[in-house]
Amino acid sequence: MLDRSLQPACISAEESQMLAGMNTKEVFGWVMGKLAEDDELLTVAVADYGRRLNLDRFRELRPDGYIQCGIAEQNLIEVASACANEGFHVFAPCYATFVTSRTLDQIRVNLGMMKSPVVLVGVAAGCESAATGPSHMAVEDIAVTRTIPGLSVFSPVDNVQLAATLMELAKHPRPAYVRMTSCDGVNLHPDGYVFDASGVEKLFESACVADMASVDGVAVTEAVATEVTAVGTVSTPLPKRITVLATGAITSRVIEAAQRAAEQIAVPVRTNIDVYGVLSIKPLDASLTQICQNSDVIITVE
Repeated sequence: MLDRSLQPACISAEESQMLAGMNTKEVFGWVMGKLAEDDELLTVAVADYGRRLNLDRFRELRPDGYIQCGIAEQNLIEVASACANEGFHVFAPCYATFVTSRTLDQIRVNLGMMKSPVVLVGVAAGCESAATGPSHMAVEDIAVTRTIPGLSVFSPVDNVQLAATLMELAKHPRPAYVRMTSCDGVNLHPDGYVFDASGVEKLFESACVADMASVDGVAVTEAVATEVTAVGTVSTPLPKRITVLATGAITSRVIEAAQRAAEQIAVPVRTNIDVYGVLSIKPLDASLTQICQNSDVIITVE
């Protein structure tokens, strides 16, 4: 039986390195195969998309747990909800734009009102499927799903966090939407990861520097935090703390941008740049309130 203890799902360092070399669809398939070893109630319901999700191991272990609904996303939600209501642990992967917009009425009734514990998995979220045209781009999926009462919304920052989130939802099924976006092989958790229910994690912090400095004769103090250009002229005052809240696969690029920005502050002033990865879009953790209160500038990136 699948371990349903209160211990959070975790990914080892070895598994982390392996997951970094996969795409998100392969990660989903790996997790389903791993879970199927211990969970005889695990069920994956798909709307035509199953052949792309690396589900061979899962289907070998749970041949009766694979349900193909065809290109009929509304039916997918109804079938998945019926199975979940009978006690099965159901994941329903589908194109993000179709599983959140075309099926909104079914999600609202089955997951929102009836509380059917189905985990929706939005494949190719955001602009990842831009090559197939605007009909396949899910740029409003977060906005749509977070309006459904009782539906948790997760947007993992990398493959490791994605795997842990799926495992956690298998241990404790609930109405949820997990957003999958391509992580480009960037591993933000090389030492492994333990699922954090708060969904808020500091991933980058620029170092505080001296309170007093002088560049080309221009005195810079903490009270007058200013940016000094390469030629030594003072320009726009800088805030003391910049906080960036990032979610999804773009988080790795946000960290890279924050590192470059910190390096380009040409004078040692007390300006900190912090980057937080936000896994849980709904519910938002209360810790974000304190983080924002301690910041002069807040930037959100998704």
